[in-house]
Amino acid sequence: MVGMYFQINDWILSVDENKLYRQDREVAVEPRLINLLYFLARNSGEVFCREELIEHVWNGAIVTDQVVTQSIFELRKLLRDGREENINYLTTVPKRGYKLMANVSEITSEQFAQQRVGVVASNEPVKDSFVSETSHSETSEIINEVSFPAAPLTRALSYRSKANSRLNKTGQVSRWKSITLDIMWVSVLIVAFALFTYHQSATKITQAMDTHLIEFRLQNSFSKQASNDELADGVVQKLMADIIQVSDYRVHLSQTPFSSGIVPGKSVTVEVKEQANKAYLDVEYRSNASNTILFSRQYSLATSQLHRVMEQASFDLMQALDVPNAEQKASQLMQGLPSDHQALTLLIHANHYLNLSKPQDFKHAIALLERVLKIEPHNAYVQAELLIAYYVQLALDPALMSVNEQINVVSQTLSNELEQTQHTLPARVYEALALHEMVSDNPDKAQVYLQLSLEKRSSVLSYVLLGKLSELKGDRERASDAYSEAFYMNTSMETYMLCENLAFYSNLKSIDYALYRSVHPSVVPVI
Repeated sequence: MVGMYFQINDWILSVDENKLYRQDREVAVEPRLINLLYFLARNSGEVFCREELIEHVWNGAIVTDQVVTQSIFELRKLLRDGREENINYLTTVPKRGYKLMANVSEITSEQFAQQRVGVVASNEPVKDSFVSETSHSETSEIINEVSFPAAPLTRALSYRSKANSRLNKTGQVSRWKSITLDIMWVSVLIVAFALFTYHQSATKITQAMDTHLIEFRLQNSFSKQASNDELADGVVQKLMADIIQVSDYRVHLSQTPFSSGIVPGKSVTVEVKEQANKAYLDVEYRSNASNTILFSRQYSLATSQLHRVMEQASFDLMQALDVPNAEQKASQLMQGLPSDHQALTLLIHANHYLNLSKPQDFKHAIALLERVLKIEPHNAYVQAELLIAYYVQLALDPALMSVNEQINVVSQTLSNELEQTQHTLPARVYEALALHEMVSDNPDKAQVYLQLSLEKRSSVLSYVLLGKLSELKGDRERASDAYSEAFYMNTSMETYMLCENLAFYSNLKSIDYALYRSVHPSVVPVI
């Protein structure tokens, strides 16, 4: 056996075979993960950033940071091997990269062979015992036959008679075994054919349509200006939030592809189209039941008209959905948004980056929100968005302790604005205050703010907060329902991470196993 082998804690890495061995486990691994683990094993304890990993493991190929992050995630899951205990093989060093934290040693092929033989040898004594017992019984039978005190001819005849008798009995037994086996096979074929015929004739329902569900999606237009697509993404989220607040429809944001037997009864598609060097926002409302377009409009995407475009698009969609007092409600839902054109544009861009998975994109979103707050320092809606963004960033990366200072400043400013304001605040403000009070260990006040928010609308964050507060009360069933609603509304890895890590860690495997399986489909439940 020729190859390279590494002992990594209780795992053995076989580089040439692309396999990992542990006790009686033998796991075939993708070559990219083997190459990554091999490089980290050769440099155990050293920290490598994503760029260094791309250079050494992927040989400088054009690879996104998301590929590296996903490979690290899969490798952690592979080395953990479904064990419940907290085993850290790959650790994240904040602002530096990743390193392998394990006892690593290179072993020879002879040592590898000895360890594998040691595992297999545990089954050998049973086999030897069986062989020994069989040999003993056969020897005893032969001794009994030969030990009869007779003449040579008598012994020969006696031996042939017994041998023929034994052969006849063996032949009869074998024939009966063969007949029994044939009957079993015929029975299995008959049952299989009957089941196949039944399933072929039975009616199969592959999907059902939910007429009270609207799916919102952004159509990728590959616009020459990426900022136009970012604005369109923000408009999609604004329209979805408006429809939740003014109607009884449930909504779903089409962000991550997933298979489901439920088909949305209606869909709203937003796309950027460019004509004569001008960008236009195309909004289409379609009935999936009749496959007909019920509403289609184009709006100019000039930043100076963004406030009017968002209000008009919301009003037109409400009219198409037969929402009463659509004009008045569309105007009310614009309250709280920045009145300054530049500030509103920055806010829409920030909402786009807040829904991306890369840490640098999330930091960019926070920087944009901070710029908006400088333009309109007393805007409670912007303060709420920034406070929520700080808490989400801290949940996704607990090492960022420096965020606590900004959280204290923004939360205090928002509380002061709440005391001085006489009119009703947007739902987002109440969500931010509920999150802050929950983290500050004031669940009762958090429940009050969350109830005020839910009276106006439901959102991904409000469902996550409802799940967290239900956990604190010991109501795991309600927490499970809330997390499932949040994930259904926005089916993405970011929503799953919020359910798991916002404010405190939630063991979704025990609270909402169906949600856990949707993200970890390879997990097999232990019976």
